[in-house]
Amino acid sequence: MSYLRKALRHVLPPDELRLLPAGFDKIGHVAIISLHPGLLKKQSEIAEQLLKIKGVRTVAIREGPVYGRFRRPRIKVIAGEERTETVHREHGCLFKLDVAKVMFSVGNLFERGRLVKLVGREETVVDMFAGVGQFTIPIAKHAAPRKIYAIELNPVAFRYLQENAAINRVGGIVEPVLGDCEKVAPVGIADRVIMGILHVAHKYLPLAIRILKPEGGIIHYHESVPRKIRFERPVARILSAASGGEVEILKMRVVKKYAPGVDHVVIDAKVKPPKIS
Repeated sequence: MSYLRKALRHVLPPDELRLLPAGFDKIGHVAIISLHPGLLKKQSEIAEQLLKIKGVRTVAIREGPVYGRFRRPRIKVIAGEERTETVHREHGCLFKLDVAKVMFSVGNLFERGRLVKLVGREETVVDMFAGVGQFTIPIAKHAAPRKIYAIELNPVAFRYLQENAAINRVGGIVEPVLGDCEKVAPVGIADRVIMGILHVAHKYLPLAIRILKPEGGIIHYHESVPRKIRFERPVARILSAASGGEVEILKMRVVKKYAPGVDHVVIDAKVKPPKIS
């Protein structure tokens, strides 16, 4: 039985208990929960239990998916402190952010730790959609790359990316780059490219391949995919983008369930760009 169902078993009737989500996100001092419409009238009782959890001082409900090119969250504070700027601790790193203004997916925790173990010494890495540094900071702190170019379009997230590089003392490795990666990404320089964004990442696969060194490198490509074509579609998209080049699929894994019947997957692909005649 989940924490909330156990805590609320004498407060909510059985039909409402069944509507409770299995869990919630805790980012720093903020607990964020998605509630079924049938539970909105009981949000005060639910928030009261969340505020009893150690370290939780603010409770917010998720009102919809992130939106726009800046990937802005839709959340509303319903209890506790109004302050949504926080410091989140993960993998021995500190991430300062405002959960009401920038996206941070706690469901990618294992994936971020996995990448740290894959990055080789003196590699050049390009993080095409860096956010506040979710992938960049742990790699810079715990692996031994030569340089990470961390590209971010959202100026608010970019400011936090800069702060997080300083807080974690990796400013000598991380080079934050503000702007649209199509316009500002360095090309022909990377041993490894991280594409940690969903829905639109496939549009940037040709660019990711151009970012790689001429002798090739590894792309970590993320996509949300209907379960029936869980790995088929993303692999086909990589092969199509690398037309004329060489592709070796190193690993395919489900990061997490994204929605009913839809998975968030990541494909690790070794790609050698086609030769330019």
